[in-house]
Amino acid sequence: MQKAAKEAIDENNSDNNIAVAVDGTWQKRGYTSHNGVVTVTSMDTGKVIDVDVLSKYCACQNKKNHETSCKSNFHGSSGMMEVKGAYNIFKRSLTFHNARYPKYLGDGDSKAFETIAKENLYGDEFQVEKLECIGHVMKRMGQDFED
Repeated sequence: MQKAAKEAIDENNSDNNIAVAVDGTWQKRGYTSHNGVVTVTSMDTGKVIDVDVLSKYCACQNKKNHETSCKSNFHGSSGMMEVKGAYNIFKRSLTFHNARYPKYLGDGDSKAFETIAKENLYGDEFQVEKLECIGHVMKRMGQDFED
């Protein structure tokens, strides 16, 4: 992912402000999944530049050592996993890749963009702008893209 982020910056004329697509998926449909993954993909290269894996599942056999050994890293509704994962990725973008993601393409079914915009992670100079995918807009309006 480090290499993919560098390629995205190079493709963007060495500008570290990368346009990205953000999406989340879950182990199973609905809001009962214990595991979810959020990916951020460069819109210029199509390559994944970061992921965040979230889990509500605790398999600790020894509850005495639960706090230090548990793999669970998320508490809350499954629907909020995409929000938390996207937030985590945007928050660490400068540390991980020395990059900002000021253009956010999402599918519109998440509150992730609202959370990122509200937190103003990059300051007033680099506010995150939401881009709309025409396919998702038409789907939400009840029209097939092919029409």
